[in-house]
Amino acid sequence: MATREHLYRRKIHFYRALYDFTFNQCGHCVESGCACKDRICQHVEEQAAQQGVKLERTTHPLRFIGPKGCIVPPHLRETCTIYLCGQAQKKPSFDTKRYDKLKRICSKIDWKLMELEEAQVR
Repeated sequence: MATREHLYRRKIHFYRALYDFTFNQCGHCVESGCACKDRICQHVEEQAAQQGVKLERTTHPLRFIGPKGCIVPPHLRETCTIYLCGQAQKKPSFDTKRYDKLKRICSKIDWKLMELEEAQVR
């Protein structure tokens, strides 16, 4: 059985891979306004706080946008990392199989982490 630490390292690795994939498909959400909304940033901040992580805000109206995009690590903003707009997914070069596989792996890791947390509560 995998330990929580091992699963968390895998989560960091695969969410980074998913972020790299989605960012390379578009990466212009802030400029286009298609995905980034402050209410999502607020949710990410609240979720991080529940995990004991304090996120530093930037001066951008979307509290975590720096010069090269979002400064929050991909594994702490799961919804943002997984999201890729329909327009980007319709590109001829879009690799649907890779996208689906990375999402599936991330989801499995998250479920396993939740199961471990539930088992500790019992």
